[in-house]
Amino acid sequence: MRWTSWLPRSRPRRLSVVGLDIGPEACSWVALSGSLSRLERVDCAQRLDLPDGLVGNGEVLQPEALGQWLRTFLDAGDYQPSQVFIGLDGASVSHHAVTLAAGLTPADVAFQLQAEVQSELPPEATEVCIDYTTDPGPAQAGEQKFQVQAAPRPQVDALQRVAQAAGLKARVIEPRDDAARRTTQRHALAALPPARVILALQHNEAFGLALRAWLDEGINFLPYRQDAQRALRRAWMLKVAVWAFGGALLAAGFAIGMGSAAESKHQHLGDAVASAREFDQAEKAHAQAKTAHERRAAQARWLKTRQDLQSHSLQWSRVLNQAAQGIWLSSVKQQGTRWTVQGEALSSSHVQQLVQQLKALDIWSQAPELPQLQLMPVVPSTGLPVWQFRIEADLKEGV
Repeated sequence: MRWTSWLPRSRPRRLSVVGLDIGPEACSWVALSGSLSRLERVDCAQRLDLPDGLVGNGEVLQPEALGQWLRTFLDAGDYQPSQVFIGLDGASVSHHAVTLAAGLTPADVAFQLQAEVQSELPPEATEVCIDYTTDPGPAQAGEQKFQVQAAPRPQVDALQRVAQAAGLKARVIEPRDDAARRTTQRHALAALPPARVILALQHNEAFGLALRAWLDEGINFLPYRQDAQRALRRAWMLKVAVWAFGGALLAAGFAIGMGSAAESKHQHLGDAVASAREFDQAEKAHAQAKTAHERRAAQARWLKTRQDLQSHSLQWSRVLNQAAQGIWLSSVKQQGTRWTVQGEALSSSHVQQLVQQLKALDIWSQAPELPQLQLMPVVPSTGLPVWQFRIEADLKEGV
Protein backbone atom coordinates (compact mmCIF):
# COMPACT_ATOMS: atom_id res chain seq x y z
CA MET A 1 0.00 0.00 0.00
CA ARG A 2 1.38 3.40 -0.98
CA TRP A 3 1.02 6.34 1.37
CA THR A 4 0.99 9.93 0.13
CA SER A 5 2.44 12.46 2.52
CA TRP A 6 0.26 15.45 3.31
CA LEU A 7 3.30 17.51 4.30
CA PRO A 8 4.11 20.34 1.81
CA ARG A 9 7.18 19.66 -0.29
CA SER A 10 9.88 22.32 -0.31
CA ARG A 11 9.96 24.09 -3.66
CA PRO A 12 13.41 24.50 -5.25
CA ARG A 13 14.68 28.05 -5.33
CA ARG A 14 14.55 29.74 -8.71
CA LEU A 15 16.34 32.60 -10.39
CA SER A 16 14.68 35.30 -12.45
CA VAL A 17 17.18 37.85 -13.77
CA VAL A 18 17.50 40.68 -16.27
CA GLY A 19 20.45 41.61 -18.47
CA LEU A 20 20.35 45.36 -19.14
CA ASP A 21 22.61 46.58 -21.96
CA ILE A 22 23.10 50.36 -22.16
CA GLY A 23 24.96 50.78 -25.42
CA PRO A 24 26.13 53.87 -27.29
CA GLU A 25 23.41 53.50 -29.94
CA ALA A 26 20.56 51.57 -28.27
CA CYS A 27 19.45 49.92 -25.04
CA SER A 28 18.08 46.39 -24.81
CA TRP A 29 17.20 43.82 -22.20
CA VAL A 30 16.86 40.04 -21.89
CA ALA A 31 15.00 38.25 -19.08
CA LEU A 32 16.03 34.67 -18.18
CA SER A 33 14.81 32.24 -15.53
CA GLY A 34 15.68 28.80 -14.19
CA SER A 35 16.86 26.91 -11.15
CA LEU A 36 19.96 27.87 -9.20
CA SER A 37 22.06 25.44 -11.23
CA ARG A 38 20.38 25.37 -14.65
CA LEU A 39 19.10 27.94 -17.15
CA GLU A 40 15.63 26.92 -18.35
CA ARG A 41 13.81 29.72 -20.18
CA VAL A 42 14.13 32.99 -22.12
CA ASP A 43 11.23 35.07 -20.83
CA CYS A 44 11.73 38.11 -23.05
CA ALA A 45 14.31 39.81 -25.27
CA GLN A 46 13.75 43.18 -26.91
CA ARG A 47 15.06 46.65 -27.56
CA LEU A 48 13.96 49.38 -25.14
CA ASP A 49 12.37 52.57 -26.50
CA LEU A 50 13.45 54.96 -23.78
CA PRO A 51 12.15 58.49 -23.34
CA ASP A 52 14.49 61.22 -24.56
CA GLY A 53 17.09 62.53 -22.14
CA LEU A 54 17.53 59.42 -19.97
CA VAL A 55 20.57 57.99 -21.81
CA GLY A 56 23.09 59.56 -24.17
CA ASN A 57 26.03 57.91 -25.99
CA GLY A 58 25.98 54.90 -23.69
CA GLU A 59 26.00 56.96 -20.49
CA VAL A 60 23.08 57.26 -18.06
CA LEU A 61 22.06 60.89 -17.66
CA GLN A 62 19.12 60.50 -15.24
CA PRO A 63 19.63 57.33 -13.14
CA GLU A 64 16.56 57.62 -10.91
CA ALA A 65 14.23 58.44 -13.79
CA LEU A 66 15.59 55.53 -15.84
CA GLY A 67 15.15 53.14 -12.90
CA GLN A 68 11.55 54.24 -12.33
CA TRP A 69 10.77 53.87 -16.04
CA LEU A 70 12.25 50.37 -15.99
CA ARG A 71 10.18 49.44 -12.92
CA THR A 72 6.99 50.59 -14.65
CA PHE A 73 7.97 48.67 -17.79
CA LEU A 74 8.54 45.44 -15.84
CA ASP A 75 5.29 45.78 -13.91
CA ALA A 76 3.33 46.37 -17.12
CA GLY A 77 4.71 43.11 -18.57
CA ASP A 78 4.19 41.24 -15.28
CA TYR A 79 7.91 40.44 -15.08
CA GLN A 80 9.24 39.81 -11.58
CA PRO A 81 13.05 39.59 -11.72
CA SER A 82 15.07 39.95 -8.53
CA GLN A 83 18.53 40.68 -9.95
CA VAL A 84 19.93 42.80 -12.75
CA PHE A 85 23.26 42.48 -14.60
CA ILE A 86 24.28 45.74 -16.30
CA GLY A 87 26.69 46.39 -19.17
CA LEU A 88 29.14 49.30 -19.35
CA ASP A 89 30.41 50.72 -22.63
CA GLY A 90 33.94 49.45 -23.27
CA ALA A 91 35.08 52.94 -24.33
CA SER A 92 34.88 53.97 -20.65
CA VAL A 93 37.05 51.06 -19.46
CA SER A 94 40.85 51.28 -19.22
CA HIS A 95 43.25 48.31 -19.01
CA HIS A 96 46.41 48.20 -16.89
CA ALA A 97 49.21 45.71 -16.18
CA VAL A 98 50.53 46.19 -12.64
CA THR A 99 53.34 44.39 -10.80
CA LEU A 100 53.35 44.25 -6.99
CA ALA A 101 55.45 42.61 -4.34
CA ALA A 102 54.42 39.00 -3.72
CA GLY A 103 52.87 37.93 -0.42
CA LEU A 104 50.63 40.96 0.17
CA THR A 105 47.29 40.44 1.90
CA PRO A 106 44.13 40.73 -0.26
CA ALA A 107 43.32 44.09 1.34
CA ASP A 108 46.83 45.41 0.59
CA VAL A 109 46.62 44.13 -3.01
CA ALA A 110 43.31 45.93 -3.61
CA PHE A 111 44.58 49.14 -2.01
CA GLN A 112 47.89 49.14 -3.91
CA LEU A 113 46.26 48.34 -7.28
CA GLN A 114 43.74 51.15 -6.76
CA ALA A 115 46.57 53.60 -6.02
CA GLU A 116 48.70 52.41 -8.96
CA VAL A 117 45.88 52.62 -11.51
CA GLN A 118 44.72 56.03 -10.25
CA SER A 119 48.28 57.39 -10.53
CA GLU A 120 48.52 56.24 -14.17
CA LEU A 121 45.43 58.24 -15.15
CA PRO A 122 45.52 61.95 -16.04
CA PRO A 123 45.32 64.32 -13.03
CA GLU A 124 41.88 65.53 -14.10
CA ALA A 125 40.47 61.96 -14.26
CA THR A 126 37.75 61.02 -11.78
CA GLU A 127 38.12 58.25 -9.20
CA VAL A 128 37.75 54.78 -10.70
CA CYS A 129 36.34 51.41 -9.68
CA ILE A 130 38.65 48.48 -10.42
CA ASP A 131 38.57 44.72 -10.70
CA TYR A 132 41.55 42.51 -11.35
CA THR A 133 42.81 39.02 -12.08
CA THR A 134 46.17 37.42 -11.41
CA ASP A 135 48.42 37.35 -14.47
CA PRO A 136 49.49 33.71 -15.00
CA GLY A 137 52.54 34.78 -16.99
CA PRO A 138 56.10 34.58 -15.63
CA ALA A 139 57.23 37.13 -13.05
CA GLN A 140 60.47 37.88 -11.26
CA ALA A 141 61.12 36.36 -7.85
CA GLY A 142 59.22 38.15 -5.11
CA GLU A 143 56.79 39.80 -7.54
CA GLN A 144 53.23 39.15 -8.71
CA LYS A 145 51.63 40.51 -11.89
CA PHE A 146 47.98 41.58 -12.17
CA GLN A 147 45.68 42.49 -15.06
CA VAL A 148 43.47 45.38 -13.93
CA GLN A 149 40.42 47.00 -15.54
CA ALA A 150 39.10 50.35 -14.35
CA ALA A 151 35.84 52.24 -14.94
CA PRO A 152 34.88 55.78 -13.81
CA ARG A 153 33.22 55.62 -10.41
CA PRO A 154 30.48 58.19 -11.35
CA GLN A 155 29.28 55.90 -14.16
CA VAL A 156 29.30 52.81 -11.90
CA ASP A 157 27.43 54.71 -9.17
CA ALA A 158 24.84 55.90 -11.72
CA LEU A 159 24.16 52.31 -12.86
CA GLN A 160 23.76 51.21 -9.24
CA ARG A 161 21.20 53.98 -8.70
CA VAL A 162 19.29 52.76 -11.77
CA ALA A 163 18.99 49.30 -10.22
CA GLN A 164 17.99 50.71 -6.84
CA ALA A 165 15.27 52.91 -8.35
CA ALA A 166 13.97 49.89 -10.29
CA GLY A 167 13.74 47.83 -7.09
CA LEU A 168 16.34 45.30 -8.31
CA LYS A 169 19.59 44.03 -6.80
CA ALA A 170 22.57 44.93 -8.97
CA ARG A 171 24.73 41.77 -9.08
CA VAL A 172 27.31 42.67 -11.72
CA ILE A 173 28.46 45.71 -13.71
CA GLU A 174 30.85 44.58 -16.44
CA PRO A 175 32.06 45.61 -19.95
CA ARG A 176 29.53 44.94 -22.71
CA ASP A 177 32.13 43.18 -24.89
CA ASP A 178 32.86 40.61 -22.17
CA ALA A 179 29.16 39.86 -21.89
CA ALA A 180 28.80 39.37 -25.65
CA ARG A 181 31.61 36.77 -25.69
CA ARG A 182 29.75 34.76 -23.04
CA THR A 183 27.02 33.86 -25.56
CA THR A 184 29.52 31.75 -27.53
CA GLN A 185 29.49 29.10 -24.75
CA ARG A 186 26.94 26.90 -26.47
CA HIS A 187 26.82 24.29 -23.71
CA ALA A 188 25.07 26.84 -21.49
CA LEU A 189 22.31 27.27 -24.10
CA ALA A 190 21.65 23.59 -24.73
CA ALA A 191 18.53 23.47 -22.52
CA LEU A 192 16.83 26.38 -24.34
CA PRO A 193 14.54 26.06 -27.36
CA PRO A 194 16.47 27.08 -30.53
CA ALA A 195 13.84 29.68 -31.49
CA ARG A 196 14.21 31.45 -28.12
CA VAL A 197 18.01 31.35 -28.40
CA ILE A 198 17.85 33.01 -31.82
CA LEU A 199 15.58 35.71 -30.38
CA ALA A 200 17.93 36.37 -27.46
CA LEU A 201 21.03 36.46 -29.70
CA GLN A 202 19.55 39.44 -31.53
CA HIS A 203 20.43 41.32 -28.33
CA ASN A 204 23.81 39.70 -27.82
CA GLU A 205 25.21 41.90 -25.03
CA ALA A 206 22.04 41.85 -22.92
CA PHE A 207 21.80 38.06 -23.37
CA GLY A 208 25.39 37.60 -22.21
CA LEU A 209 24.78 39.85 -19.20
CA ALA A 210 21.82 37.75 -18.05
CA LEU A 211 23.81 34.53 -18.58
CA ARG A 212 26.25 35.78 -15.90
CA ALA A 213 23.75 34.51 -13.29
CA TRP A 214 24.68 30.92 -14.29
CA LEU A 215 28.21 31.52 -15.67
CA ASP A 216 29.66 33.66 -12.88
CA GLU A 217 33.11 34.57 -14.18
CA GLY A 218 34.58 37.82 -15.44
CA ILE A 219 35.12 41.42 -14.40
CA ASN A 220 32.76 43.04 -11.90
CA PHE A 221 33.16 46.71 -11.00
CA LEU A 222 30.91 46.34 -7.94
CA PRO A 223 32.71 45.92 -4.56
CA TYR A 224 31.94 42.20 -4.29
CA ARG A 225 35.23 41.38 -2.55
CA GLN A 226 34.54 43.91 0.22
CA ASP A 227 30.95 42.67 0.53
CA ALA A 228 32.19 39.09 0.97
CA GLN A 229 34.65 40.17 3.68
CA ARG A 230 31.92 42.08 5.53
CA ALA A 231 29.64 39.02 5.36
CA LEU A 232 32.40 36.85 6.86
CA ARG A 233 32.95 39.37 9.66
CA ARG A 234 29.23 39.48 10.43
CA ALA A 235 29.07 35.66 10.52
CA TRP A 236 32.06 35.53 12.87
CA MET A 237 30.58 38.17 15.21
CA LEU A 238 27.28 36.27 15.26
CA LYS A 239 29.14 33.08 16.20
CA VAL A 240 30.93 34.90 19.04
CA ALA A 241 27.60 36.27 20.30
CA VAL A 242 26.06 32.77 20.25
CA TRP A 243 29.01 31.39 22.21
CA ALA A 244 28.74 34.16 24.78
CA PHE A 245 24.98 33.68 25.16
CA GLY A 246 25.42 29.93 25.50
CA GLY A 247 28.04 30.46 28.20
CA ALA A 248 25.70 32.72 30.13
CA LEU A 249 22.88 30.14 29.96
CA LEU A 250 25.28 27.41 31.10
CA ALA A 251 26.40 29.44 34.10
CA ALA A 252 22.81 30.30 35.01
CA GLY A 253 21.79 26.65 34.72
CA PHE A 254 24.60 25.58 37.03
CA ALA A 255 23.65 28.21 39.58
CA ILE A 256 19.95 27.25 39.54
CA GLY A 257 20.74 23.55 39.68
CA MET A 258 23.13 23.94 42.60
CA GLY A 259 20.66 26.13 44.48
CA SER A 260 17.85 23.60 44.02
CA ALA A 261 20.09 20.69 45.06
CA ALA A 262 21.30 22.54 48.13
CA GLU A 263 17.74 23.33 49.24
CA SER A 264 16.55 19.74 48.75
CA LYS A 265 19.47 18.20 50.57
CA HIS A 266 19.22 20.69 53.41
CA GLN A 267 15.64 19.57 54.01
CA HIS A 268 16.32 15.81 53.89
CA LEU A 269 19.96 15.38 54.96
CA GLY A 270 21.30 16.72 58.19
CA ASP A 271 24.68 15.14 58.45
CA ALA A 272 27.95 16.96 58.03
CA VAL A 273 29.21 14.68 55.24
CA ALA A 274 26.33 15.65 52.90
CA SER A 275 26.81 19.35 53.67
CA ALA A 276 30.49 19.12 52.83
CA ARG A 277 29.69 17.42 49.51
CA GLU A 278 27.20 20.17 48.61
CA PHE A 279 29.74 22.84 49.44
CA ASP A 280 32.33 21.17 47.22
CA GLN A 281 29.87 20.95 44.31
CA ALA A 282 28.92 24.60 44.76
CA GLU A 283 32.57 25.60 44.65
CA LYS A 284 33.07 23.65 41.41
CA ALA A 285 29.98 25.26 39.84
CA HIS A 286 31.21 28.70 40.89
CA ALA A 287 34.63 28.02 39.37
CA GLN A 288 33.05 26.88 36.09
CA ALA A 289 30.77 29.92 35.94
CA LYS A 290 33.74 32.19 36.69
CA THR A 291 35.78 30.55 33.91
CA ALA A 292 32.92 30.99 31.42
CA HIS A 293 32.56 34.64 32.41
CA GLU A 294 36.29 35.29 32.03
CA ARG A 295 36.27 33.59 28.62
CA ARG A 296 33.40 35.81 27.43
CA ALA A 297 35.15 38.91 28.74
CA ALA A 298 38.38 37.94 26.94
CA GLN A 299 36.47 37.33 23.71
CA ALA A 300 34.77 40.73 24.02
CA ARG A 301 38.12 42.46 24.63
CA TRP A 302 39.69 40.66 21.67
CA LEU A 303 36.80 41.64 19.39
CA LYS A 304 37.00 45.28 20.54
CA THR A 305 40.74 45.34 19.83
CA ARG A 306 40.25 43.93 16.32
CA GLN A 307 37.49 46.46 15.57
CA ASP A 308 39.73 49.31 16.75
CA LEU A 309 42.61 48.06 14.60
CA GLN A 310 40.28 47.87 11.61
CA SER A 311 39.15 51.46 12.26
CA HIS A 312 42.80 52.51 12.45
CA SER A 313 43.53 50.72 9.16
CA LEU A 314 40.73 52.62 7.41
CA GLN A 315 42.16 55.94 8.61
CA TRP A 316 45.76 55.38 7.52
CA SER A 317 44.67 53.78 4.22
CA ARG A 318 42.75 56.96 3.31
CA VAL A 319 45.85 59.07 3.99
CA LEU A 320 48.02 56.78 1.83
CA ASN A 321 45.44 56.87 -0.97
CA GLN A 322 45.38 60.69 -0.93
CA ALA A 323 49.19 60.74 -1.08
CA ALA A 324 49.33 58.53 -4.18
CA GLN A 325 50.61 61.41 -6.40
CA GLY A 326 54.42 61.50 -6.26
CA ILE A 327 54.69 58.41 -4.07
CA TRP A 328 54.83 54.69 -4.96
CA LEU A 329 54.26 52.20 -2.16
CA SER A 330 56.06 48.86 -2.43
CA SER A 331 54.65 47.32 0.76
CA VAL A 332 52.27 48.03 3.62
CA LYS A 333 52.56 45.66 6.61
CA GLN A 334 50.56 45.55 9.83
CA GLN A 335 51.53 42.81 12.29
CA GLY A 336 49.49 43.30 15.43
CA THR A 337 50.02 46.95 16.34
CA ARG A 338 53.34 47.27 14.49
CA TRP A 339 52.87 49.19 11.22
CA THR A 340 55.42 49.63 8.43
CA VAL A 341 55.30 51.31 5.01
CA GLN A 342 58.03 51.14 2.36
CA GLY A 343 58.17 52.83 -1.01
CA GLU A 344 59.72 55.40 -3.31
CA ALA A 345 59.02 59.11 -3.87
CA LEU A 346 59.89 61.78 -6.38
CA SER A 347 61.26 64.05 -3.63
CA SER A 348 61.95 64.05 0.10
CA SER A 349 59.26 66.70 0.60
CA HIS A 350 56.64 64.23 -0.63
CA VAL A 351 57.76 61.79 2.07
CA GLN A 352 57.88 64.44 4.81
CA GLN A 353 54.38 65.62 3.89
CA LEU A 354 53.09 62.04 4.07
CA VAL A 355 54.67 61.57 7.53
CA GLN A 356 53.03 64.76 8.82
CA GLN A 357 49.63 63.69 7.49
CA LEU A 358 50.00 60.33 9.21
CA LYS A 359 51.10 61.91 12.49
CA ALA A 360 47.90 63.99 12.51
CA LEU A 361 45.85 60.80 12.98
CA ASP A 362 44.89 59.97 16.56
CA ILE A 363 45.56 56.25 16.17
CA TRP A 364 49.19 55.89 17.25
CA SER A 365 50.76 54.76 20.51
CA GLN A 366 54.10 55.63 18.91
CA ALA A 367 53.88 58.30 16.20
CA PRO A 368 55.20 57.53 12.69
CA GLU A 369 58.97 57.86 12.32
CA LEU A 370 61.20 57.93 9.25
CA PRO A 371 64.18 55.64 9.98
CA GLN A 372 65.12 55.40 6.30
CA LEU A 373 65.14 58.16 3.66
CA GLN A 374 67.86 58.03 1.03
CA LEU A 375 68.39 59.32 -2.48
CA MET A 376 68.90 56.57 -5.05
CA PRO A 377 70.79 56.88 -8.37
CA VAL A 378 69.04 58.19 -11.44
CA VAL A 379 66.54 55.68 -12.87
CA PRO A 380 67.47 55.04 -16.57
CA SER A 381 63.85 54.74 -17.69
CA THR A 382 62.85 58.21 -16.41
CA GLY A 383 66.13 60.09 -16.03
CA LEU A 384 65.05 61.16 -12.54
CA PRO A 385 66.41 60.29 -9.11
CA VAL A 386 64.05 58.72 -6.58
CA TRP A 387 63.99 58.66 -2.79
CA GLN A 388 63.57 55.35 -0.99
CA PHE A 389 61.88 55.52 2.38
CA ARG A 390 60.53 53.42 5.26
CA ILE A 391 57.98 54.69 7.81
CA GLU A 392 57.40 52.82 11.10
CA ALA A 393 54.83 53.33 13.84
CA ASP A 394 52.84 51.54 16.53
CA LEU A 395 49.03 51.57 16.57
CA LYS A 396 47.03 51.97 19.74
CA GLU A 397 45.69 48.81 21.33
CA GLY A 398 42.24 50.39 21.65
CA VAL A 399 40.44 53.68 21.99
